[in-house]
Amino acid sequence: MAPIIDPQESLMAFRQRLDGVAIFTYILIMLLVPLKIWCRYRHRGWRNVQWDDYMSIVALALANGFFYVCIIGMRDSLGLHIYEIENPLQIIAFLKNIYVGNILYTLCITSVKLSVLAFYWRLFEIKARITIYIVTAAAIAWCTSILLCVIFNCIPVQAAWDVTITGAKCISIRAIYLGGSVPNVCLDLVIVLMPLPHVWRLHAPLAQRIVLAGMFALGTFIAVVSLVRLIIFLQIPIATQGDVTYNFREIIVWSIVEVNIGLACACLPSLKPVFQAVGLSKLFSFSSSRPSDVESQGPAHQFASGGSSGSRPRKKGATGGLFSTLAGISRMDDEEETKFVTEDLGKNNVDIELARVSEDSEQRNAAGGINVQKNWSVLVDERKPAR
Repeated sequence: MAPIIDPQESLMAFRQRLDGVAIFTYILIMLLVPLKIWCRYRHRGWRNVQWDDYMSIVALALANGFFYVCIIGMRDSLGLHIYEIENPLQIIAFLKNIYVGNILYTLCITSVKLSVLAFYWRLFEIKARITIYIVTAAAIAWCTSILLCVIFNCIPVQAAWDVTITGAKCISIRAIYLGGSVPNVCLDLVIVLMPLPHVWRLHAPLAQRIVLAGMFALGTFIAVVSLVRLIIFLQIPIATQGDVTYNFREIIVWSIVEVNIGLACACLPSLKPVFQAVGLSKLFSFSSSRPSDVESQGPAHQFASGGSSGSRPRKKGATGGLFSTLAGISRMDDEEETKFVTEDLGKNNVDIELARVSEDSEQRNAAGGINVQKNWSVLVDERKPAR
């Protein structure tokens, strides 16, 4: 296998590449995460902001810390050979940043995983939540085990960065990276593949299903990045493992890419209003209910919505809501005002009157145009069969 590290790259060229990658991906997450929160907030205020959004905020805070440690804390030493550094305190400072960076990296990518899983939790049907339980437990277990290995890498702990301590017992860094990266790649692949069967069961044109599948499949890139990061580490010759300031340069680059792009991908499914603003709303405007589902129901259960008698109310947690709730990808969220008034007409009958007034009609009325108001009355027979 050809080496990924270019031994001929100058220190200046490496730092320019590091800055370019880090700053570009950092700006990306600093834009996408607030946009995700805004897309949630704009519909029903803070009550529409869910656990997956809060986990994205946590991941963003950790990504900021990781960015600072890698770009500011390690800058003086990263890319230099260790024998080129004359001040021992500079080496100790670099190792301290590596120590803190490993902790922030582990916490950040775990927060991204939990954000995606919390997003799935809101959208998947009840049976699919069993898988979410298992994957979430695996992610937390992975995070806990890696953190323990990193924090207590050496006994005493200070020996992880203080090279003057003698007689310390330390775990092999190669073993930690190998043992952590393989489960990490597997978890990423499982999380990416989880929604794909639901995508292909949607009653939507093939092009739209491909777009949605591609959006979630972007997470595969993160698994590839994690794998590349592992390959780079394994290509470091054992004889030169002590040259950490030079050997870690590509690992740091790919770690920044993994953290920032992973968080960016976790935000994409929630950005429907942004896609609308750039003219891509048609790719996401579809209904996930199948005609057979409606036809199989009796007349007493069919519900008129938006002037169409073929729609049915969306059940919370049902598979049909998987992509109709992606930050407002539903007819309900496209209406500016929807009001249900329910009145009891007797023990066995319920009369539901639905009144809808769209923002467009209000604007036309204000401009002297024609105001169109539609009303529906639906009689739902709830009589139970005699036992």
